[in-house]
Amino acid sequence: MHIFLALLQVFDIIIHAATNQLEALRVTSNIVILLWLAAKSMGWLTVRPKYAAIAAPGIYIVLNLVFLIDNGFTNNGEPRTMLFILVALTMALSAILLSKSRP
Repeated sequence: MHIFLALLQVFDIIIHAATNQLEALRVTSNIVILLWLAAKSMGWLTVRPKYAAIAAPGIYIVLNLVFLIDNGFTNNGEPRTMLFILVALTMALSAILLSKSRP
């Protein structure tokens, strides 16, 4: 689960780089998730890991909402379908990891 979520974030960054559309808010949101997963994997979140499991996806969603408010829900008239898919997958996987976190 952790690996798939991490790969999803890396995929999102690569897609943006490959299409020359690197957006700071979107990439920062991906990095927030990657940092959370890295800290979790390294055992750095021993005290109240649920806080990080709530905070990281929370920051991720806020950054993506700010991006949508600033840039709109469409890109050149087309809906940002890939953004919605990637955000939905990230939030679903994060929710699964949250449900498996210790109190």
